[in-house]
Amino acid sequence: MLIWLHISTVWYGFQVLILSERLHSVTALFDRFRAARFQEAIEKSMPRWRKGEKSKKSNTWADNQEHGKEEASIVQDLKQDLLEEETHALQVELTNLLDTAQETERKMIEMSALNHLFSTHVLHQAQQIEKLYQQALDATENVEKGNKEIRKAIGRSNSSRTFLLLFLFVLPLALLFLHWYN
Repeated sequence: MLIWLHISTVWYGFQVLILSERLHSVTALFDRFRAARFQEAIEKSMPRWRKGEKSKKSNTWADNQEHGKEEASIVQDLKQDLLEEETHALQVELTNLLDTAQETERKMIEMSALNHLFSTHVLHQAQQIEKLYQQALDATENVEKGNKEIRKAIGRSNSSRTFLLLFLFVLPLALLFLHWYN
C-alpha cells in the first residue's frame, strides 16, 4: 500500500515537472512571438510618421522634438497594448494549464482512493481465500479420518461375521452333543 502511495506521489511529481517544463517552453515561445509582433508594430508605425514629416516639410528642431515625443508616446502606447494582449493571452493559457493540472490532481486523488478501495478488497479476499484453504485442509483431514474409520468398520464387520458364523455353526453342534449326551 505504501509502495503504491509512493509511486503515485512520484508520478504526480513527474507530471508537475512535465507541466512546468512545458510552461517554460510555452513562455519562451510566447516571448519570441511578442518580440516579433512588437517589432512589426514598430515597423508599421514608423513609415507612417516619416511620411507625415515629409509632407509637412518642416525641419525645425522644435518640430522634430515634438514629433519625437509623439512617436515615443505612440510607441509606448503600442507597447502597452501589446503587453496587455500578451499578458491576457498568457493568463488564459496559464489558467488552462492550471485547470488541466487541477483536473490531473483530482484524477490522481480518485485513482488513489480507488486503489485504496481495491487493495482493501484484495486484502479481504485474501483473508477469505486463506480461510477457505484452511477449511479445505480440515475437510481433507476429516475425509481421511472417515476413510480410516470406514476401514475399521469393514474390518470389524468381517470379524463379527466370522464370529457370528462360528457361533451359529458351533451352537447347533453343541445342542446336538447335549442332546446325544442326555
